[in-house]
Amino acid sequence: MQNEYYTEPLEVSEFDFLAKKAEQEKRLYKKILIALQVGCIIFSFGGAWKYIVKGNLSVFSWENYFITLLILSSISAAAIWFSIYNNLRKISLDLRYKTKIIERALIKRKTFLPQNNTFHFYLNSFEKLSIEVDEEHFNELTEGDEVNIEYSSNAHIYFGYF
Repeated sequence: MQNEYYTEPLEVSEFDFLAKKAEQEKRLYKKILIALQVGCIIFSFGGAWKYIVKGNLSVFSWENYFITLLILSSISAAAIWFSIYNNLRKISLDLRYKTKIIERALIKRKTFLPQNNTFHFYLNSFEKLSIEVDEEHFNELTEGDEVNIEYSSNAHIYFGYF
């Protein structure tokens, strides 16, 4: 059974948060891609040596170098593209459509974690299984009460509860 939900426009602070998150992820993907490409160049250098068995010689082969570089670069670029497509694209869609989902969820269980002094509600939501709450709400609400959670429409980035 799916919980009742509706959509609303993003607030300015939520839009700014998503924009900042998208920019951080773009920078992170760029750094990862550069690191992978440098690694491809270094590993390709190792794969470019041909060993001649008769004279126990090793010869650098530009052909092997570029074949190895092409294969490794293609694999790393495909992995980055797949990751961007699955993550950053969803945030971009949220920024384009500027909507969020507000879902009405039931509190299934309340938990206090003494290790880090935090309070949590476990919910019947498919998107957000548990949320951290403040002590006031923890003491005020009981199991079976409703709480509304807010998250972005596409990337499902959690904004808060009320």
